[in-house]
Amino acid sequence: MFLKIAILVAIVAAVWFGFKYLERRDRIGDGKRRVGERSFTERLRKSGRNKSGGGSDPSQVEETESCPTCGAFVSVEGISNCGKQKCPY
Repeated sequence: MFLKIAILVAIVAAVWFGFKYLERRDRIGDGKRRVGERSFTERLRKSGRNKSGGGSDPSQVEETESCPTCGAFVSVEGISNCGKQKCPY
């Protein structure tokens, strides 16, 4: 009984994720990406870069400071006026 339920759940999940994949593939192919959405090959390329160590050096930390006007964190090096009123820089 448990085996039948597990197989049924696996089949439903495969169909569900299959339709989601096909919908996403069609949307990306039509040029209607959502914000931050990457294609399968872009995700593979990024995961390969992370494993090969092609990213930034984790031992280097950049010093940042919170802007008192807007609350965004800005780099201490090369800090400049953001153009907003009451910007202290």
